[in-house]
Amino acid sequence: MDNTYKSKVSGYTHDGRGVVKENHLAFIDGAIRNETITYTLTQTGNKFSQGKVVDVLSRSENRVNPPCKYYDICGGCHVQHMNETEERDFKKEAVLNTLRRHIKDIEVNDTVELDELYYYRNKTVFAVREQRGKVVIGQFQKNGKDVVDIDHCMIQKRSHNEIIEVLRKLIVKYDISIYNEEKHTGFLRHLIIRSNHDDSEIQIVFVTNGKSYTFKPLVDELVQDARITSVIQNIHTERTNLVTSYNSVVRYGKSYIVDELLNKQFKVKDLSFYQVNHEITEKMYSEAIERAALTKTDVVIDAYSGIGTIGQLLADKVDEVIGVEIVESAVEDARDNAKLNDIKNATYINGKAEEKIKEIVNEKHIDVLFIDPPRKGCDRTFLDTVLQVEPERIVYISCNPATLGRDLKILSEKYTIGSVTPYNMFSKTYHVEALVPLTRKND
Repeated sequence: MDNTYKSKVSGYTHDGRGVVKENHLAFIDGAIRNETITYTLTQTGNKFSQGKVVDVLSRSENRVNPPCKYYDICGGCHVQHMNETEERDFKKEAVLNTLRRHIKDIEVNDTVELDELYYYRNKTVFAVREQRGKVVIGQFQKNGKDVVDIDHCMIQKRSHNEIIEVLRKLIVKYDISIYNEEKHTGFLRHLIIRSNHDDSEIQIVFVTNGKSYTFKPLVDELVQDARITSVIQNIHTERTNLVTSYNSVVRYGKSYIVDELLNKQFKVKDLSFYQVNHEITEKMYSEAIERAALTKTDVVIDAYSGIGTIGQLLADKVDEVIGVEIVESAVEDARDNAKLNDIKNATYINGKAEEKIKEIVNEKHIDVLFIDPPRKGCDRTFLDTVLQVEPERIVYISCNPATLGRDLKILSEKYTIGSVTPYNMFSKTYHVEALVPLTRKND
């Protein structure tokens, strides 16, 4: 395991590690394609091994020095050693290679990204722990259980970094009990910050191992910052690695913040799904609407509709929008957002998409289907239902190329797959969003 090897890096894994093949098949953290490196193995296996770079013998022009001082130990970022060009190309290649395992003949466009690849996340989720007698707030270590104490995270919005520093001092000042994961004792487990696009409304969520509100003096001092318009206590007493529970209590202000997306307003609550990169989301939703080729007579189903974002963004271009969502609270939020935006032609239904679509088609013809599922992709029953119902056009937005490829393979039985556009929603990580339109084949 301590031996040093030399090899040229031939490509990347889906998660941005360099692939070497000369001595054995190994995936190397921090390596860049076409570099010649020396490396050691950190883990060996029958099919492949894992390793880390010792030295770069021939340096890629696309290698940069990671600007974050925590990069080598924190698990939050994966590709800070790549410049913009390399990261963009890596993500396009990752989407293409993953999709080609399912569909050989598929076109992938260049990755869409912003000029600024840092300070974009409108949602921060940091663990709070006590380590070696000190309160620490941050991300978990790579391959470890300890929390990296982060005083400045370069992918969170600057306003979030400012507030975390204030919270760090207030937690110590008011002697807040800190959660111990091994013993399942202590009080404060996580801190979550959400903000709208211009920081005029910011929400703070305290995830606590208990329901007492003993930290009110802390909140009273915290909300002297006028940007903070919502403080939530999420009561989470289960012994689990899930960050939040479904039990939230408003401790200050409103239960939501309001954000503007493509000139529409959306109430976003602490447990709402909402994309983390505002500018990229606007670009991606704009393309989704454009490539759907909508007409004023279209009936659109927004499956996995969440709080109603994409359906309401396109509502003025079509005859009717029907949102289907399994989470009841999200359906209520979508209805509230429709009222907020004065949208009269959007309705929202609570239930499983595969069941509700069958009910809808008994009453009306569906022209366009928008799909934006969680990472696990679409349920097979849902896809079978889509193949039965046969909407003319589909736009699929995915945060997981592997499940996207699986689902496109199934849909390709009756649909022609358009070109796929990767979106760098999560810059400096290996994660990537992708958008693809599908058109029903003519028999």
